[in-house]
Amino acid sequence: MKIVSIYNNKGGVGKSTLTVFLADFFSSTRIASKDAKIAVVDLDSQTSSATSLLGIHRVAEAKSNKQSISHMLKNIKKGDKEFFSNYLHKREKGHTVTRRLPLGELWVMLQERDRTIDIETDCNQRQCLNLVRLLTNALRKRFDIVFIDTPANIDKRNKLTLAAMRASDYILIPSESSRIAINSMTDTFNMIQYVHGITDARDPLPEIAGIVLNKTDMRTRQYKLHHQELRDLAASQNSIVFKNYLPQAPTLSTAADDSIDFSTLREKYSTYYDHVRRVAIELAKRCGYAIPNLGRTKTIF
Repeated sequence: MKIVSIYNNKGGVGKSTLTVFLADFFSSTRIASKDAKIAVVDLDSQTSSATSLLGIHRVAEAKSNKQSISHMLKNIKKGDKEFFSNYLHKREKGHTVTRRLPLGELWVMLQERDRTIDIETDCNQRQCLNLVRLLTNALRKRFDIVFIDTPANIDKRNKLTLAAMRASDYILIPSESSRIAINSMTDTFNMIQYVHGITDARDPLPEIAGIVLNKTDMRTRQYKLHHQELRDLAASQNSIVFKNYLPQAPTLSTAADDSIDFSTLREKYSTYYDHVRRVAIELAKRCGYAIPNLGRTKTIF
């Protein structure tokens, strides 16, 4: 079982969309001859990935019914016994009469901003890490892969996000091949180093799985000027820039629109299906899975 945090301290680089895309593709595959069990944990107060997967009304209902991670952890902190499943929200499997691969069933957890602030105010970093470990241990027992969508512009006050990154196996960094994005990368790596310093012998340090380029056109001057510098930055952290990337495309923006119903992967990602699929395959290989057929009908890890 793997936990992958999607993180870049710069906003607007595509953390939530990448989270949704990867969750879609991995949930539509199979692991050890059974449907993969995939979860998305949305720690961003905007709940963009949760909204994309569940719809705005279900997200609002979950918050209103106190069915967020924040409420769960706050109740556990008070000593209450909480039922983990009460805070999981299911995205149903797509239905299709064609032979195309349907969108897979997956589960979503989301946070609620005010309750998260309460926890982070009342707890130190070690206490937050202990609370988050209760969550990640429960996730590890139930799911094959968990994607954690993190907020931008975090600092040492964002203890729950930092704890979730510390409890992850991998950190995946979406970025753009631009001067502005590269300039901000130092802050991202510094925060990852800070996360590594949240010591706990029970958990190995999360590895940087790599940098995934988003909204990228290899023909542009920006790409040609700055791509090598980004590769050098990744190498300085013992990591890589993914060979595959996501282009700038209206279709990919539409794929994250919760007001549109999709049934199959091909329908949702259209002509950019293979771009997302190749990124998912490359991530799988970085995480130690050999799955060349991911995103096809007979896909087995």
